[in-house]
This record gives sequence, structure tokens and C-alpha cells, in this order.
Amino acid sequence: MDEERTTSEVIQVLGDDCDRCHAELLAAIDKGDIRNDGSIEADYEYHARQLIRAIFAYIEAVTFSMKAWSAGRCMEADIDITPQERYFATDTEYELNDRGEVVETTAKISLARNIRFALAINRKAHRINEPFDASVEWWSCLKQAIRVRDRLTHPKMPGDLDVSGDDIVNALKAKAGFEAEALRFGEQK
Repeated sequence: MDEERTTSEVIQVLGDDCDRCHAELLAAIDKGDIRNDGSIEADYEYHARQLIRAIFAYIEAVTFSMKAWSAGRCMEADIDITPQERYFATDTEYELNDRGEVVETTAKISLARNIRFALAINRKAHRINEPFDASVEWWSCLKQAIRVRDRLTHPKMPGDLDVSGDDIVNALKAKAGFEAEALRFGEQK
């Protein structure tokens, strides 16, 4: 059964998780009380943390899928791709073990670098020479949201679990921008 499953299923499930977490966050905020100053007092942080975790699981799955598809497309279309690009496209690298043998390991790539690589190899697969513009708003939001994700997944102090409205907005903008960029060249076929 597992052999028949695909990364598109992973992406669909994680995308649905994002939608569900977002809906639950909005429902928690809607249940809140409006203060005299117009702000809302609501128990939303659990849902905000879940949403941010879900967004990053989704982004990481799409990034992996985009890299693997793009590398495969390059090989099928005789587009020049280095062995190193092929390996990184599947999160693979090699090292020597204690006996001096070459062993395959999982590449540890920072998320921002991994996304930049995925976008670059996707452009290569579509024969697009335009470089990624890192000055776009969603990229800045993504980098800020990564810091929030990191502190949520590796908390040291109680404040590490706090999620502000800006944190939520940045994560949502990052996801939307990332999706648009990931799908951008597929529409040009």
C-alpha cells in the first residue's frame, strides 16, 4: 500500500491541515471578547502554534517535491544538472563511515537555503533564466516566520511559545507567496 502513495498525497494532507488549523484559529479568535480599546482577548495561541507548525510541514513537503520533480524533469529533458544537484534534490549526501566506506546520509539543509535551491532548480527545469527576487515581501515574511517556527519547535523559555498577530500574518503571507512562486512556472507550459 505505501508504495502507491505519493508526495502529492502528503502535500494534500498537509495543505488540509493548514486549512483546518487556520479555521480553528479564526474560530478561537471569534470566540474572544472585544476590549474597550478594540483589541480582542482570546485563547488562540494553541491554534496559532498548530497553524505555524502545519504551514512549515507543508512548505517543507512542497519544497522536497518541487526539488525531486525538477531534477527528474531536467534529466528527462536533457537539461544540464550536476550530480550534486541531483543528490540535494532528494536530500541525499554522502560521507565516510568509521570503516572508510562511502555511505548515503540525509542532507541537513537549512530551510531557507533548501527553498532557494528548490526555486533555482525549478527555474532550471522550466528553462527560466530569471533569478529569484529575494526582495519580495513573502520571502522576508518567511525568514521571520522561520525564526518563530524554530522557537516554537525548540522552546527554552515560556516566552518562546508566544505567538503574536504579526507572527501569524507573516506565516500566512509566507505560505501564500511560497505557493504562488512554486506554481508560477507550471502555468507557463
